[in-house]
Amino acid sequence: MSESGQTIRFEAEVVRFDAPGGWHGVFLDEEAAARARFFGHPNALGAIAVQVQIGTSTAKTSLFPDRKRATYLLPLKAQLRRRESIAEGCMISVLLTVDS
Repeated sequence: MSESGQTIRFEAEVVRFDAPGGWHGVFLDEEAAARARFFGHPNALGAIAVQVQIGTSTAKTSLFPDRKRATYLLPLKAQLRRRESIAEGCMISVLLTVDS
């Protein structure tokens, strides 16, 4: 992972959740999650607004706290997954920036 000021870069494996719509996402690794705790301003549910860059695509989204795993979940919208040919099990490189 590398970072500067308001960015976090990490790699993670894409997982699929058994829920309506077939949600996909990645969990931040331990180091990225530790930095994310001081990253932006969480809303009432603890979500942090971010801009994500994966490959050549960027999107606005949020990090969601996962207290069970002591990390954050970054959901990956279907449109982004299609543009970047991302599927369950893929290892992806992610650049997060605080969404101002």
